[in-house]
Amino acid sequence: MLLIALWAAEALTGCSLVEPDQSVQVLLPAPPAGWQVAFPGLTFRVTSSGRDGVVTEAVTSDWRRPVRLTSARSNNVPVLAWPWVPPSDRAQAICAGVLRPAGGLFPAGLRSWRGQPVMELTWEDGAAALVLDRARSAGADLARFNAPRLLSCMRARADPWTLELDRAAQCIALGTFTSWDLDERPSRDIQVDPGPGSWFLEDPLVPPLRAEGTRVVLKGVTWGTHRLFSLGGACLRLQVEEQRQLLLAGP
Repeated sequence: MLLIALWAAEALTGCSLVEPDQSVQVLLPAPPAGWQVAFPGLTFRVTSSGRDGVVTEAVTSDWRRPVRLTSARSNNVPVLAWPWVPPSDRAQAICAGVLRPAGGLFPAGLRSWRGQPVMELTWEDGAAALVLDRARSAGADLARFNAPRLLSCMRARADPWTLELDRAAQCIALGTFTSWDLDERPSRDIQVDPGPGSWFLEDPLVPPLRAEGTRVVLKGVTWGTHRLFSLGGACLRLQVEEQRQLLLAGP
């Protein structure tokens, strides 16, 4: 098992599930089915903020096995599992940060599993964990922040990755955040021609789409740079603007 330092907190019952400076297991979610087909070498870089804000990490290539961590006590500490793909004969190398991460927060992600305390990450909470990680990096003290409310608001959205995450993180860091700051990013439906087969974006909450011939219609794609992947491991760069889109060689 690999170790990283992170912060633990009191369980919602008021009982401490983990003591300071003791180890705790982190459960990773199953990768989306399309990812498992396209990226047989999928690996995870698990990160958190340790004491004094120092980023700590561990790497695992087996999402089925819990990652064992050394914990320290605090509240509302984001934990992120960044997927990445080492170079192989089948797929291009994909660095951490291209595919969207899974995530979770202490203490909301703590639960008892087989009589042991575990921290459970989910794909649905990855966006909220990333928002708080960015706010924490900007100097926000999250100990008294209403993180369960943030999680609830973002879970209510069809896809939290379409929200203005940077704006939310900035508002939290400034202490001015309300649920009204969870704005949708500009988006549009697009049609691209990547070739035959099934294709998917970097968002784990959006399933693959099969091309009609060589053409794929993508709904509600936010403006900016994306990656378009095939189940065969191909990677293309997709640039979406207000009036046009460009499909370029990846990654």
